[in-house]
Amino acid sequence: MNRYQDDTELDRQLRQEILAEPVHVSALEHRIRKAIAPRFRGRLLVAASAAFLLLLCTFAYIGLRTRFPLQPSQVCSDAARDHLREIVRRESRRWTSDTAGIDALGQQVGVSPAAHSRFVVPGYRLDRGKLCVLSGRLFLHLVYSNGTREFSLFLAHDSAPGGYFDADFSGQYTASIESNQTRAVIVTSESRAAARTLVHVAANAL
Repeated sequence: MNRYQDDTELDRQLRQEILAEPVHVSALEHRIRKAIAPRFRGRLLVAASAAFLLLLCTFAYIGLRTRFPLQPSQVCSDAARDHLREIVRRESRRWTSDTAGIDALGQQVGVSPAAHSRFVVPGYRLDRGKLCVLSGRLFLHLVYSNGTREFSLFLAHDSAPGGYFDADFSGQYTASIESNQTRAVIVTSESRAAARTLVHVAANAL
C-alpha cells in the first residue's frame, strides 16, 4: 500500500470516528434560547403596552363624549364648512345613494332609519349620504335635492337636553335641534328662515 492509499484510509477512519461521536445540542440550544428570550420578551412587552394604551384612549374618548355634550355652535360651524366644501364647491367625496346602505351608516351613529324616512320636504328627495365628523363626533350626512337645489341634514345620537340653535357661517345658514336623543343639523344656502323651517320638519320627524 502506497502513501496515497495510507492517507485515504486514514481520512476514512477519521471521518467514521467523527460521525460516530454523539453531538450534544442541548447546551447549544439552551444558549440560543437564553440569547433570544430577552429580545422576544421586549417585543411582547411593547405590543402589550401599545394595546393597553389604545384601550385606555378608547375608554377616555368614550368618557369625554359622555361628560362633555355636543356644543351646537361648534357642530353648526363644522356642518356649514362640510356643506360648503362638499355640496356648494363639489369637492370629491365617496357617497352612497342606496337606501339600505344609508340605513346601515345611520346605525353606526345610533340613528334609526325612521329618523330620516319620516323627514319629508315637498319637492325634495333623499339623494345620497355618508358618514362625517362634526365636533369630534360621527354624524350621518344626508343630502336632499329637488333637481336644482340641495340642502344637508346631519344626524347623530345625542343625549344632551333638547335645545335650538341657528347661525350664519359664510352664507351657509344652519339650524340645530336635539329631539328624542337625536341631534339634527340643517345647512342650506337659501336663507336662515329656510334652515329654521327645515330643522323644525326634522324635529317633527324624529
